[in-house]
Amino acid sequence: MHLSRSVAALLALSLPIHAANAQLALPQFDRVLLLETSAETSANASIGDVNGDGTPDIVLAKGRHWPLVDRVLLGNGKGGFAPARDLGIASDRSYAARLVDLDRDGDLDVVLSNDRPDPSLVYLNDGTGHFTVGSSFGKAEWPTRNASVADVNGDSLPDIIVANRYGKNPGGNYLCLNRGAGRFDDQCLRFSRESATTITPADENRDGLVDLIVPHRDGGQSMVYLQHARSGPEPGFTGVPFGPADAAIRASESGDFTGDGLVDLVAIDEANGLSLYAGTRDGVFAAGVSLGREQTAPYALAVGDLNADGLTDIVVGYVEAESAAYIRTGTIFARVRFGDGRGTVYGLAIGDVDGDGHVDIAAGRSEAPNVLYFGARRALKPAPRRR
Repeated sequence: MHLSRSVAALLALSLPIHAANAQLALPQFDRVLLLETSAETSANASIGDVNGDGTPDIVLAKGRHWPLVDRVLLGNGKGGFAPARDLGIASDRSYAARLVDLDRDGDLDVVLSNDRPDPSLVYLNDGTGHFTVGSSFGKAEWPTRNASVADVNGDSLPDIIVANRYGKNPGGNYLCLNRGAGRFDDQCLRFSRESATTITPADENRDGLVDLIVPHRDGGQSMVYLQHARSGPEPGFTGVPFGPADAAIRASESGDFTGDGLVDLVAIDEANGLSLYAGTRDGVFAAGVSLGREQTAPYALAVGDLNADGLTDIVVGYVEAESAAYIRTGTIFARVRFGDGRGTVYGLAIGDVDGDGHVDIAAGRSEAPNVLYFGARRALKPAPRRR
């Protein structure tokens, strides 16, 4: 494996905030809005314009192992919301509510992944933020956690990648192909057997095909499934291991975190905290490098440009501890803590909800109300020179 000089520099990380030679404008997330008044077993939040008024809205995935009704909050573009409405009539054990235009009609639909015995559902949008069930996907008996969405087979239709957590038992993760018009079924392709709570689609080897990154959740080997050149409607994959043989990774996200144009991976492991797996020219990942480890376990992960500098930053949510934003500033990450440390952050979403040009962060929490943190910019002055 070959690492570029820029990658090697970034992997020699200095995590504390560093501003010896320049003034850094770091985002802060001190202003808070509770999205609900009660504390329930929520699992995730998604941000997107679901009613077509040009302003971001929020969808909350609720339940996990205990059935609850998922909720839609329509935003006014200034950081406020109309009274929440139900996504549908079902109370279910939801983990993720991904917003994506599944039927190509110009509005955002919802991919709702549910734990067994509840069926995972596709909710189709009528264009005004009202949803009806279009179909289920996969099988209701699967122990499904998070679903990801990407056009895996290259037909210009978004497909659904299902992560199932089986623990130490044999199982499988599946690719459910879009049959057209946002319709799905239970005839899904099993492509891996690892116990997983998240699967990350990305073109890891830069061949124009979507690969599937499967971090092992329950003490096993994580894998990258590289897609073969397609000869039919169903793609095939070859597995390549990455990371430790005993990983306990809850979530992963891809992006260019090292500035070399290659796909890297960040992952949160309950034992080892936040780690970076740098992409290589060989199309695989280098060994993981720790970016930070807290006293409590990391449970949620999101990536995005938090300070509008064109670089990809990282957000991590924890169990009963403050959340942390890792802001990439050149060849280091600066850590910004935020939140009240209540409950467990299970899911995170990033977007400018109040239209002020600063990115905001929505958190789906258990044992604490779901919450929105409004972003702002505050400059960190250089340390005074010693005389």
